[in-house]
Amino acid sequence: MPRIKKFFQSQKAMKNFVLLLFVLQPVFDLDYLIYPFLDQFGIPRPSTIIRFLIIPFAVLWCFFLADKNKKKTLLFGGLYGIALAIYFLLHIRQGSIIYKNLYLTPNFFFQLSKEITYFLTLIIPYGMIYCVYHLRLTEKMIKGVTVALSSLTALPIFIGDLFVFGESTYAGMTAAPFLSWFLGIYADPTKIHPRQLASKFFFEEGNTVGILMFMLLPLLYLFFQRSSSKKERVALGSLIGIHSLSMIILSTRVATFGTVLIPIGFLVLYLFTTLLMKENRFEKTVVLFCTGTALVSACILPHSPAVVNQSIDSANTAILLQDDYLRKELGSSLENTTELKTSDYYRFMFEAYGIRANLMASVPTQYYMEWYYYTADPKFWVDVLELPLEQRVNGRQIEKIFMNYKWGELSGKEKLLGMAYSTFNNGSILLERDFAQQIYTMGYVGAALTVLPWLLVTCFGAVLVLLRWKRSLRLDVLVYAMALGCGLVSSYISGHTIDQFLTSSFMALLVGVLLNLVLQPKQSEN
Repeated sequence: MPRIKKFFQSQKAMKNFVLLLFVLQPVFDLDYLIYPFLDQFGIPRPSTIIRFLIIPFAVLWCFFLADKNKKKTLLFGGLYGIALAIYFLLHIRQGSIIYKNLYLTPNFFFQLSKEITYFLTLIIPYGMIYCVYHLRLTEKMIKGVTVALSSLTALPIFIGDLFVFGESTYAGMTAAPFLSWFLGIYADPTKIHPRQLASKFFFEEGNTVGILMFMLLPLLYLFFQRSSSKKERVALGSLIGIHSLSMIILSTRVATFGTVLIPIGFLVLYLFTTLLMKENRFEKTVVLFCTGTALVSACILPHSPAVVNQSIDSANTAILLQDDYLRKELGSSLENTTELKTSDYYRFMFEAYGIRANLMASVPTQYYMEWYYYTADPKFWVDVLELPLEQRVNGRQIEKIFMNYKWGELSGKEKLLGMAYSTFNNGSILLERDFAQQIYTMGYVGAALTVLPWLLVTCFGAVLVLLRWKRSLRLDVLVYAMALGCGLVSSYISGHTIDQFLTSSFMALLVGVLLNLVLQPKQSEN
């Protein structure tokens, strides 16, 4: 008992425990592989227990041991908690009723357990920010977390692709290693599609892993520049090489193009703080390394699955644009017909133009055949066909059109509380764009309470940096801010960020560290 008491009173033990929670997030994400076995016995996923019980416990531990101003924390935390509780009760009350009035297909339904899980997923990372801020992590600790996360994501992807035993980022298993990209494997895309060459190892969400790696890369360059020995610099340089190649292997667009953008961005920040702010000693090695990795990545990109797949999509879109006369013909038919426009009429028109004339060829068939099948709402799908191709060329655009369509059926008061995340997640059509998605599903009030704080704290930090520019315009501050910016921009472009612990936990780490750097004296590096 005294040992347990001593453990919970130890600042060092608390720091190590919290850091372990950050480091092991990629491992927690793999537990979906054993969930079918656990589910037989009614056992929840380990990640569920860790993220919804153990992380809140760590926040409480930090509160009792590290917080020097508990009354203030209780006041603001209590007010925020009350606001969240009132909102959520009203939200689930509306969500459990409103989906019946949105004329959705039966696969769209409200689910309380999923709504609670999603709500907590958005909220808990703010507690993680609180932990990081009060733990005053040193640069050495942050470096350890960064290197560990990079190793736990990049190395499995690299090895899995090299020996061809990982899953494809998009569907099925990886068909061939990255070396095949340069050996003519794209010659016949009917045999092996570029998407089959993308690899995510066995991680659950390729997009989410790609965004995490995108945020990690600037920090790896920072620690490379700050290496104190040749041996350490070689090790970090090698890790950066594998990390960058793994991002290209993963083949999400954010990860792929990030391998070129990040070293260029870091080099700009390095030269700014070195030549203008006189913070660093100019090193040719750093400049040459950043330039070299950017050039190597740029040379690989034309052979990468992401770029080749994008070329194929562009070619297919160009072919569809040649059939734009059919879309105009459809519009003319709808405008000039004297026939009564019943559901049967719209169903016939969609089948004739959308399916048989192939005007919906660029959109995965699941959208209109399974998830929101055209026979249930043919007019909606005919309206989609009437849009210019560039506005409906892929699934993500269809998601936006669909969410806007259903959002328009809500009254002004209903928009305050949203349409409910679980309803659209169960239906499989959910906008993959953070911030916008939360407005649709959580409503204006919910989005303000759950995701707006990310933007507010970012703006607050930016203002502090400008006000204290002499002390704050340092390479470490700018690189951490760059990494956070990568996460926020990616979340809006691709989604799968703010509502995924794998990425939101690392963003919480970055925010906590940045608040320390701009509000407190410079941290010790030991």
